Amino acid sequence: MIGRRRVLAGLGLAGAFATFTPARALPDPPNPAMRRQYVDGAFGQIHLRIADPSGASATANTLVLLHQTALSGRMFERFMPYLARQRRVIAVDTPGYGESDRPSVRPNLAGYADAITEAIQAVAGERFDVLGYHTGAAIAADMAARREEVAKCVLVSMPYFSAERRDELIAMIGNPDDPIEDYAEDGSHLLPLWQGSFRARADGQSNDDIARLVAEKQRAGRFGAWALLSALEASLAATLASIEKPVLVLAPHDGLQAESRAAASAIRDAALIELPDHAYGLFDVAPAIVAAPVLAFLDR
Repeated sequence: MIGRRRVLAGLGLAGAFATFTPARALPDPPNPAMRRQYVDGAFGQIHLRIADPSGASATANTLVLLHQTALSGRMFERFMPYLARQRRVIAVDTPGYGESDRPSVRPNLAGYADAITEAIQAVAGERFDVLGYHTGAAIAADMAARREEVAKCVLVSMPYFSAERRDELIAMIGNPDDPIEDYAEDGSHLLPLWQGSFRARADGQSNDDIARLVAEKQRAGRFGAWALLSALEASLAATLASIEKPVLVLAPHDGLQAESRAAASAIRDAALIELPDHAYGLFDVAPAIVAAPVLAFLDR
């Protein structure tokens, strides 16, 4: 069985649908008011990064950002200022990742979605928009399908795998609750994670950026694949088909473009934008380019 670290590294974790024309890249934003906060949730405390408009009150729905496994909301730090011009932006550390407490038992996908939705009410308001990337996109889709609090949804690199690919990945991950983990005294267990992250590095990402990503992936330890496994086990076809809210699907060319296209075609009211010039690391190296279509969609 292939180790779960190799699965995370290899994934860079390292109907008809509408088309939607993106706006141009945005100019550099003013520095927003950035802070961090903990809120109580079903599985313990949840850590948030919050950006508020600089010198102005928010006039649009709060936007909630959900990260990729096994990273954290830190992956959005360069992206958030471009979004926080007229709205509050909240990057959530999924329970068990970043600085959020880990559940005692692995939740299913709906469990993650409900825990996040209910915990952020006090800071996000009764109605908010949500953007998810990779595993975070699966959680965001579940929220959009079931939670009335969600107004609009953006899915980036949606892990909408075929049944065969899902089964293959589940087998590769194995049992994430197995207490035996292959930590090597010489640190060689870290090489697949480092090498996978380094190979997926985008032009413009520094060695320091890769070191930061690898460090974030290490925080969850042997539980790092929990949220991914819950996403793989979920019935995403039924979830996507039941979404009745406006959805924007962004498809960077990171190996999941076909899955993202398929997800867009499965959603009743979805727009699709291809990002052929960007793959991994897009929130680090192209935040203005990604933010432009997101804001155009949310503000229309």
